Amino acid sequence: MVLPRKKKKKAKTKKRPQGFFLRGIVTILPAVLTLFILMTVLRFAQDYVTTPINRTIYWSIESNEWGWKLLGKYNIHPLDQEYLTTDTLTEELRNSAVREGINSDSFINSLTLHRTALMDDAFFYDLEELGINRNQLRKDTKSIVPPIIGILLSITLVLVLGTLTSGFVGRRVIGSIDRGVQQIPVVRSVYPYAKQLVEFFLTETEFDFDTVVAAPYPNENIYAIAFVTSEGMKTINEALDGKRYVSMFVPTSPMPMTGYTVFIDADKLIPLPISVDEALRVTISAGVLIPPHERVEELESAIEALGAELDDDVHEKDATA
Repeated sequence: MVLPRKKKKKAKTKKRPQGFFLRGIVTILPAVLTLFILMTVLRFAQDYVTTPINRTIYWSIESNEWGWKLLGKYNIHPLDQEYLTTDTLTEELRNSAVREGINSDSFINSLTLHRTALMDDAFFYDLEELGINRNQLRKDTKSIVPPIIGILLSITLVLVLGTLTSGFVGRRVIGSIDRGVQQIPVVRSVYPYAKQLVEFFLTETEFDFDTVVAAPYPNENIYAIAFVTSEGMKTINEALDGKRYVSMFVPTSPMPMTGYTVFIDADKLIPLPISVDEALRVTISAGVLIPPHERVEELESAIEALGAELDDDVHEKDATA
């Protein structure tokens, strides 16, 4: 009588500390990267958009008679002694300030004559020549014009540009500017690609649900995610036995804004029940971010089991050795 062989129970593999550490990295890294990208964008907007706008606003208030009238309504008078600095005055006035003091009648009269001569018939004022402490004046100007004004003006500017470019005249103007920029020797090698990158991610693009397919590319035994872009070209269809060869865009990983335009037999395409956004996530992540309804759970379980068996074999060899 032959007794049935008992199945060996698989030894449970213990979780290694390295595995926990890696899982922790995988868990926290997306949040860290998201925060980093957002902070980078905000810092870029602050340094190159809102800060220049705020500086322009402050300069336009601090350097002319109209701005001074506005400041005067808030009891800020740039010609007052509290904003005086002798470092940028003429040598004669600096010597007078040292000899007689900045509060002496003689120095004040000389300073008044100096400032009057510079301000007559001038719309914009040079604060250094007038002996005005720009930093102190800027500090008080910010108290009545907060930096958030730059943010609000930036948003308004973007909305205005968006409104203008949506019309015929605005598109013509922007098109002329684009053509002019692309004539600049160094800029033209960067600007078109930067524009394509921005338009790819931010421009609203309409795709039908059934345009996402799996296409036999680069050969019949390898399939790539692709988007059907048109019905193809008449000459190609007629030359290839009258079959329907549709035009497709095959994006590359991890930058899907680049790729290949190919023509493939429509009968060989496999329609995928995923959205364009999901298809782009799959491409960008190199196949890691598969939509939940498309994951092959059995295959994942088999791969995990195979990995566990390999670990067991390694442990057994180490124990026997």
